[in-house]
Amino acid sequence: MAPAWRLRLIYFLYYGAVGTTLPYFAPYLRDLGFSGSAIGTVQMLAPLVAPVAALGWAALADRTGAPERTLGLATLVSLCAALFLPWAVTPLAVGAVVLVQSLGDRAVVPLLDSLTMEQVRRTPGTSYASVRLGGSLGFAALALLAGALLAWRGDRPADPVVPWLILSLVAGYALAVRGLPRGEPPGGDRPGWLAVRTLLRDRRLLLLLAGGALHWMACAPFHLFFGVLVRDLALPSAVTGLGMGAGVLAEMAVLLAFPRLNGRWSLKSLFAVVFAGSAVRWLLLSRAEGSAAVIGLQLLHGLTFGLFWSCSVEAMSRMVPGPLRATGQALYTAVVFGAGNALGYQLSGLALDRYGRAPPLFAWAGLVELLPLLGVLLLMRNPAFGRLRHDC
Repeated sequence: MAPAWRLRLIYFLYYGAVGTTLPYFAPYLRDLGFSGSAIGTVQMLAPLVAPVAALGWAALADRTGAPERTLGLATLVSLCAALFLPWAVTPLAVGAVVLVQSLGDRAVVPLLDSLTMEQVRRTPGTSYASVRLGGSLGFAALALLAGALLAWRGDRPADPVVPWLILSLVAGYALAVRGLPRGEPPGGDRPGWLAVRTLLRDRRLLLLLAGGALHWMACAPFHLFFGVLVRDLALPSAVTGLGMGAGVLAEMAVLLAFPRLNGRWSLKSLFAVVFAGSAVRWLLLSRAEGSAAVIGLQLLHGLTFGLFWSCSVEAMSRMVPGPLRATGQALYTAVVFGAGNALGYQLSGLALDRYGRAPPLFAWAGLVELLPLLGVLLLMRNPAFGRLRHDC
């Protein structure tokens, strides 16, 4: 298998696992008797260990110059933990599995993205979006498949199909990684373990991390409790899958259109569209009733993730030097998908216990999105930021 297609396969399987976990794992835990705060705490463990795991694996990859070998080790750790998931039924047991699994799988996205960017650099005519689309297809396909399968089985409480699907997909991408070709031997000096300090001196990067963390914190109710929202509205699990599928179709369209958007608009303008569109999405979803409204609103996922991720990757490619690419991607993952996710998950779990239903959580998410939107608008109008206005 050609390297680009191997990378597409890994993206497909990894994001297929994400597409199974995000909408269906929280309802599965709720059926096991977990409280909202227990679900939030269990789900918070992954982003909580993300800073250490992602930066540790990425520093090893940059230091050794062997990101493909490092990715293989990380996915092996993830698989060893996931083997116990179908038998974990208490908060302590599930938390232990999630914690150990996260020590490995938090490295997948930054290492895979860095390998993809290097492959794109070596292969003219190949774009990051064309490879990353494999992940979008995997997310949509598995979200739809899992929703249809759970509905066909009668929406059973705590259906064991959920953990077995997750385990199968983790095993799939862990095996697929083994087929990646070895990269070129490292030449010259390799970055040190504390190279992250160099990155943190860039004021632009700090602003990007802060805005991204706030945005991802606002996404936490969707990532954690979208399936619960669907159940609260007395809709079948198939609606969850169809909503996820609609969102990923919009995401893929934006990924493909991004090169043209990037050529016409500044990154700050595009980020403003991300935050404004996401705020509208969450506020409307908090008031939505019926399958058509819930599914239709997921088309705004093209902004919430498709445009957001495209802008983030482009911004990181401008700010981070080549030898620090894996470390830079890991730093972004640690702060945005780690700290932002951890805080969002915990607050979402506590809010579910307080309100007893999921819709109010999305109203709060819409208000949180206004914070990074305000920051971007101020940045666009304030000439004191100097080169920030021109570089991004």
